[in-house]
Amino acid sequence: MQSEIVEFPSVEFFKALQGLMREDSARFERLGYFDTTIGVRVLCPDAGRREYLLTFEVFDCVDVRQAGLARQSVDFILEADLEVWIDMLRNIRARGAADAEHGINTMTHFGERMRSLYEDPDAHDKQFRFAESIQAFFDLAAKLEVRFAGTTRPQAAPA
Repeated sequence: MQSEIVEFPSVEFFKALQGLMREDSARFERLGYFDTTIGVRVLCPDAGRREYLLTFEVFDCVDVRQAGLARQSVDFILEADLEVWIDMLRNIRARGAADAEHGINTMTHFGERMRSLYEDPDAHDKQFRFAESIQAFFDLAAKLEVRFAGTTRPQAAPA
């Protein structure tokens, strides 16, 4: 069965991850509840920035939408250049999950490749409290066939 091609960045990409999370609900239940609202900001060289809001409650991603993050209440924003997101997602697809170098914790640690932006230190703490669940959500991209903005050829998930 051929999977649908989703573009990154897009609402469809994050909704595809949301659907995969629901299919793998037992895994997320084992990881424990997580309640957080995350902003994802992708800095695209030709298209400016694209911003998405991901809301997680208990064991589910309950809301995905494109949104101007300045007007939203978020715990933190993951911000990186499109090239950085592509590198992380290619690594996830090649390995089935991010390796240590491409995990969100490592990539945001010094803020050189990916930045974690926040106003409230207590809310930002959720990035660390729920790190394993957040990474597991992004690791679901290994199951997707993704076309990256500005490219013409999709990269299939490994067999």
